[in-house]
Amino acid sequence: MSFLKPDGTLFHFYTETFLGTGTNSIVLLDGSHALKIPKVRDLTSTPEEYREDQAYVNDVNRGMLELKKQFICGQGVVTGSLNVSIFQNMRGDLETYIKSEAEVDRSRKAGWIISIIKTILHLHSSKILVDDIALRNILIADDMSLKMIDFGQCSLLPLDADINAASDDGLTAQADIFHLGCVIHSIVIWQRYECNLFLHGWVRPLLRDLPNVDRLFCGDVIRKCWSAEYSSMEQLYWDTHESLEQVADMTDMYSH
Repeated sequence: MSFLKPDGTLFHFYTETFLGTGTNSIVLLDGSHALKIPKVRDLTSTPEEYREDQAYVNDVNRGMLELKKQFICGQGVVTGSLNVSIFQNMRGDLETYIKSEAEVDRSRKAGWIISIIKTILHLHSSKILVDDIALRNILIADDMSLKMIDFGQCSLLPLDADINAASDDGLTAQADIFHLGCVIHSIVIWQRYECNLFLHGWVRPLLRDLPNVDRLFCGDVIRKCWSAEYSSMEQLYWDTHESLEQVADMTDMYSH
């Protein structure tokens, strides 16, 4: 599958220095910056009967990036792209890391999970619904800490909004918590698992249609995320942080 840069040159996933991909855009590493470009497929490799539809999708993706450029004040903006400062010395995204690297120990997993929980709790406290919570949008730094990226599909609510009761065309805090459960499950089993509620009309699947989490590390937490037993990120945090941080502390113990 071939895609086009804004200058018209071709590139392929995983053949260049890239950080990740989302619904509408692709993020490449450009020196010490992340260069976000629209996800534009090369039409010459698209069957003729699908070209009109794909051309429309390409135009929508270009338009989405232009809207993001109006929202984010980027440094060094390049025509047709968005160039913003990022953390240096990254190992890549978590999805690729899980595919290609040896499984980390339970203490590392616990540290990562509580880090992601704290990040989403902070975003919800700031009245932001995240939506695209996925392994591909989580980077691993050289020190093995995690950094979340790509907030292009977030919804920013009024400061007086009740985020746990709000809905933005189906996107809710409960949807974020469900997607968080998928990320936690992926980290625990060391294999990508994703169930995007947007593709299901924001209707959560029944538990019997989701992977079995019995006897898994954090299995009870995952189940509660998927079954809407957490009413808020705050409740999820208070239910998990002590036990997870105790397990995560083992990483520091063994590092000395």
